[in-house]
Amino acid sequence: MAWDIVSTPNKTPNKTPNKTPNKTPNKTQTNLFRRSRWQLTVWYTSVMAVVLGLSGFGVYEAIAHAHRVTADRELKSVAETVHDAIEKTLTVSSNGSMNGQMNGQINGQINGQMNGQIKGQLEAVSSSLLPNLCVAGEPCRVPFEQSRGHHGSTVYQSSYYFRVLSPNQELMATAGTFPKGLPLTGVEVSWHTLWDESGNQYRQIALPINNLNDQSRLGTLLVGRSFSDFAAYLDMIQWIILLSLPITMGLIAVASWWLAGVALKPVQGSYQKIQQFTADAAHELRTPLAATQATTESVLRLPHISDDEARETLQVITRQNHRLTSLVSDLLLLSRLDIQITPIQAFCCLQDVLSDIEEELAALAIANDIQLRVDQPVEPPITVMGNEAHLYRLILNVVSNALQHTPPGGRVIIRLRQSIRTTFTEGEKRQALITVQDTGIGIAPEDQSRIFDRFYRLNKARSRQTGGSGLGLSIALAIAKVHGGDIQVQSQVERGSVFTITLPCVG
Repeated sequence: MAWDIVSTPNKTPNKTPNKTPNKTPNKTQTNLFRRSRWQLTVWYTSVMAVVLGLSGFGVYEAIAHAHRVTADRELKSVAETVHDAIEKTLTVSSNGSMNGQMNGQINGQINGQMNGQIKGQLEAVSSSLLPNLCVAGEPCRVPFEQSRGHHGSTVYQSSYYFRVLSPNQELMATAGTFPKGLPLTGVEVSWHTLWDESGNQYRQIALPINNLNDQSRLGTLLVGRSFSDFAAYLDMIQWIILLSLPITMGLIAVASWWLAGVALKPVQGSYQKIQQFTADAAHELRTPLAATQATTESVLRLPHISDDEARETLQVITRQNHRLTSLVSDLLLLSRLDIQITPIQAFCCLQDVLSDIEEELAALAIANDIQLRVDQPVEPPITVMGNEAHLYRLILNVVSNALQHTPPGGRVIIRLRQSIRTTFTEGEKRQALITVQDTGIGIAPEDQSRIFDRFYRLNKARSRQTGGSGLGLSIALAIAKVHGGDIQVQSQVERGSVFTITLPCVG
């Protein structure tokens, strides 16, 4: 005789209770997520180091470029001011000394009588424009005596120098500072970058000096300034960037570690749920397989088997196969709902769905001595947009769960109503309310938040006998979420439960 070891609990070979797996992460899982957290921290910190390094270099170059442009603009402004004064003075002085002679003779006189006349001509320029003037061949005042204008205000910084060259590029006069070892450049290029013997950087501009009357060449003015203050400022900026970078990277590393933990927390929770789901699914699949294996082995050990025993064996195998098929179908449906595969949707009248469910479950309710009643309005029809088969499965699972946990003599009432929901962004929206109220065993407060977990059962022995897999309410909640709804539960132990299904209406 074949044994149906699942239908008879006292003969079940696997006596291990279906306990919920421990949600505390094990050592391997902890090491895995700690290693992943370190990797995320290192990668994020490394990327930020590269980004901040490039940003710091860009900021440094931007500051340096801005200061170079500002310094060149200031140098050009000073050079043009001095150039205009010298050009005007030399033109007037040359014309007066030669009593109207040709400009070519004037140039020759300037070149031939440099020491006698150039000093008087250049000294006519304001001392605030050419401080510390020194004509070639005469002793000069060193160090530089800073020139001051009205009210003692500084006209030029002490880093400026001025050089006047003849048309033959011979040094005629110098003013301002006297840099040591600074080469005398040509006048072909207007801008020059020079270094003195101490390695200090200078920036110089060359402007031609022409006779204002006939535009003949009288000489060249070289104006330059030291960039030592600019270099010191850039060094300070560079040190600030270099010192702030490791401090910033330390803060980023700490923030990265924290953010990695926050980012991995839901992943770790999902991983634990997957582990629990895998263990529960393996257990549920193993039970009918073990039952089928035990049944066939018990029959194979018999020397002879009658037709009735063979038929009974096939019935047991068929029953277990049906259980496996149902479980696999439920798991496939859950997987599709998890990845939000939108089913074919159409207008569904909830009154028709509830009437079909009442008709299907009426025999089960009568067999269990439970009063099943549907309370719904006839008009107007309450319509929702969705997949009718899924909506049927949603309500059927909730009502079947109520029937399974209601003792004989109890009642299950299904009510359908329509309400108006007010939202701040969408205004007023109509929604359907389906309540399933039973007078069953109730749900403890600590279990109410877990009844929608997959493979979770309140009464495991009763679920085994009725063929339940613990996926009914999980499927119902997933279907409600896909259709834009939700399921809420209120329950008291030994007084019954009320499940409320909300779905958005159309029309």
